[in-house]
Amino acid sequence: MNRALIKKCINEAKWLLLACGTCMFAFCYVRVWIISRLDTDRFKKILDLLPEDWQRFSPVDFEWLITYPGRLSLTYDEPIVFLCVAIWAIARGSDCISGEIGRGTMEMLLAQPVSRFQVLATHSTVTVLGIVVLVSISFAATYVGIHTNTVKEEITPTWNVPGFGFGIPNVLAKKETREVSLSEKVDVTVLLPAVVNLFSLGLFLAGISALMSSWDRYRWRTIGIVVGIFIVQLIVKIVGLASDDFAWMLNLSVLTAYEPEAFVKVADQFPEEAWNFIRYGKDGGFTAYGPMANHCVLAGFGIGSYIGATIFFLRRDLPAPL
Repeated sequence: MNRALIKKCINEAKWLLLACGTCMFAFCYVRVWIISRLDTDRFKKILDLLPEDWQRFSPVDFEWLITYPGRLSLTYDEPIVFLCVAIWAIARGSDCISGEIGRGTMEMLLAQPVSRFQVLATHSTVTVLGIVVLVSISFAATYVGIHTNTVKEEITPTWNVPGFGFGIPNVLAKKETREVSLSEKVDVTVLLPAVVNLFSLGLFLAGISALMSSWDRYRWRTIGIVVGIFIVQLIVKIVGLASDDFAWMLNLSVLTAYEPEAFVKVADQFPEEAWNFIRYGKDGGFTAYGPMANHCVLAGFGIGSYIGATIFFLRRDLPAPL
């Protein structure tokens, strides 16, 4: 790749990456801090107030969501975390071709000793690396939050039996409250499947944006089409979750593969299956598709879209700048 081209792409993207990264780190850290301040009993009372029908919208049961890994997994389903990745992926993906054409700089760029493939590959590499940076920041913020915050827990005093070396819980005594590090309650590595899932989603959005950009000449229209596709996919998923009669619609939405809470639960309760493509039951039969299968669905659509974008861009005629 041309160094000047790489430098150009980085200079155009650095401020957006800095803004999204700062927002990502601040939100993820503050959310961990809030979780450390809300004890388990209070959070359980909040979930108990929700109607039972709402359970169908959650890929995991509410009992597991009460745990610290469950609450932390919800971080990757928060709109701000998702939007930081989506804004970066759509903004940079839509700019690679239609953005340059719309600004009238594509002909000037291709007049230099660079090929069309180099232009697209350089821009796409910077975009994908930016997604890696953002999801890494989310994990780093969560890691720092887990290791710098404490939680309160109640313990029952024990009465030591003389000469036997063990204690008996004293249920009549008042419970004692102590603070322990949040890192003792949750292993941060169980969140890695959610991080990979978020990256796969970002790659999907970046690829779709590049594909729409490869044949269009107006960046605003490219962004509108991608946002429209995303909204339609989201509506299809919500309808599929809302009713058993329309559950088949879940197969029509790529966003069905984005379930960070479910994959964190697998890593928490069945760590040996955290990176499996297929999950098997005790009898050895097929139970469900594993986390890796869902990651690959999102990433596969993203990579396939980039391949399509390359084919369109190499074959199209560039419109004259206005």
